[in-house]
Amino acid sequence: MSSMTGARYVVETAAERLAREQRQEWERYVVARGEVEALRAEAQAYRSVYGNRIAKVPAGRQAKPKQSPARIAAATAELRELARRERDTLRDAVSAASRSDVSGLLAAGPAVPDAATGARVWDDTVVAPAPAAAPAEKTVPAVAVPDRAAEERTRRNAERRQAAAGRAADLVSRLPAATPAQTRAACVAAAAEIAGGASDGRARLLLVDLEKRVREEQRAEGVVDRARRELQAVAAPLETVTGEEPDRLRARIERLVEQRVTEVPDGLRAEVDAVVERADRARRRRAVANALRTELADLGYQVAEGFETRLADAGVAYAGMSDGRGYGVKVLLDRDDPVIRTQVVRARSTHVAPADDVGAERKFCDDYDVVTRRMRKQGVEVAEMARQEPGRRPVQAVADEFVPVRAAHAARQQQREQTL
Repeated sequence: MSSMTGARYVVETAAERLAREQRQEWERYVVARGEVEALRAEAQAYRSVYGNRIAKVPAGRQAKPKQSPARIAAATAELRELARRERDTLRDAVSAASRSDVSGLLAAGPAVPDAATGARVWDDTVVAPAPAAAPAEKTVPAVAVPDRAAEERTRRNAERRQAAAGRAADLVSRLPAATPAQTRAACVAAAAEIAGGASDGRARLLLVDLEKRVREEQRAEGVVDRARRELQAVAAPLETVTGEEPDRLRARIERLVEQRVTEVPDGLRAEVDAVVERADRARRRRAVANALRTELADLGYQVAEGFETRLADAGVAYAGMSDGRGYGVKVLLDRDDPVIRTQVVRARSTHVAPADDVGAERKFCDDYDVVTRRMRKQGVEVAEMARQEPGRRPVQAVADEFVPVRAAHAARQQQREQTL
């Protein structure tokens, strides 16, 4: 028996399980989507360097947070495969474009005269010098004897030059798409000098410096990329809840990604967790309010329209007892804790004896046990915290409009008076 109760609840409804599964799959989807988005941006940046030789990356299959977990998972799998395939394609295209550019520089390189024969050497091609003018008198032409050692030196020099140029082209192609224009220009100039016929010593120095620059840019880009991944993972749950607060926070995180920050700001994760938890708590409150409304109505309590909305949003709502004497139940949901509280009340205009108050409290006590038992079947587990025996305190009197039975009676009375 009780006049006041308090109980903790745990929501494990089908809707709650679905929401949890959707969020888990959505967080995986957001990671895959982020990789594709980053790849699309990278390809676009490379297009500004190499033009249409770099193809655009498609957006891939899109999903929505409220779709079935299976459908979200399927979209995630497609995006992962798309990212893998397009990353390889982009890598090959950038490498080919860089090599093509350096090959053009190599083809335009200066001719190098062969020290032994005087032939002009263009890469590994030997071009015989033009014959000298014939003397006035008839002579027997001398037979030129090829200098095999010189030719071998020439061939090896050309091979070293091509290898150095190829290495330079590969290094340039590995520059991140977001490399500053000035740095990229310096790297391209180094590759051009190597391809243009720099000496072996000079080429080695240029390659060492080029490797260092590329490593530095890759390291810097890696830091930004890790921060982007972390930010997108932090923001993912925000897309599964609605409201101005999560929208503002998500927009703020998007700006951080655009600004290419190198770390997640302190406190951001906790802020996101708090926003998501408030939204989850509100969803669970709605589930509890709906279950309470259903069970009270089934037991004959007068539950006004909007009972569950007021209970979930404002944290308090009233239901009238079916005896029509003006008694009701005040139901409260704590804002920050998963706790239900109930209290028997009566309309202020009701004039009854103290024994009537005790009888109303006992009646609700019996009904309360039924309500909580049925709520468990709906997926709302209720664990009692406290009860107060009937008659321990006076029943609280509330305004008539709070008790649905009295409010309905007053409305009918007013309507009759208006028709007279």
